[in-house]
Amino acid sequence: MFIKKIVIDAAIILILTIIWVVLNERYDQSVIISGVFFATVSLFAARYLFEDSDRVKSYYIPLWFLLLYFVYMTYHITKGALRVAFDLLKGKKEARVVTIYSKLTNPWYISIVANSITLTPGTVTLDKTGKKMEVLCLNPVSEKEEELYNQIARKFERMLRIVD
Repeated sequence: MFIKKIVIDAAIILILTIIWVVLNERYDQSVIISGVFFATVSLFAARYLFEDSDRVKSYYIPLWFLLLYFVYMTYHITKGALRVAFDLLKGKKEARVVTIYSKLTNPWYISIVANSITLTPGTVTLDKTGKKMEVLCLNPVSEKEEELYNQIARKFERMLRIVD
């Protein structure tokens, strides 16, 4: 188990170092050394900051799911942008802060949903506390909590249940 963790950490440091070198557009000794340094500091800082304080068993998400979620988010961002544009052209511009409650149990996935809501045009997550999210919503569909949940968060939570 210990060897496996070392191998995983080494792989993460290698990947982050490669990204560092690519972003610096140079391949020399100073860039590689600074890349390894910052990758190591980033890895251990992330481990320290995110250690079991929120009872998340793992932050692992399979690569195939990340690609699928990227396509899914691209679709919903485009759809949201078109909806907001058409609503504004029609003169609809009612904004309201609504409260929705997540049906997921994993705090990591709830955070992903909150960020996905913010990325989607017409909605911004203002606050997330546990399962409760305060969302600024442009032209909400209803006053009912369940309908607001369906409009804002259900689509993202349904996707995340695939890997939960």
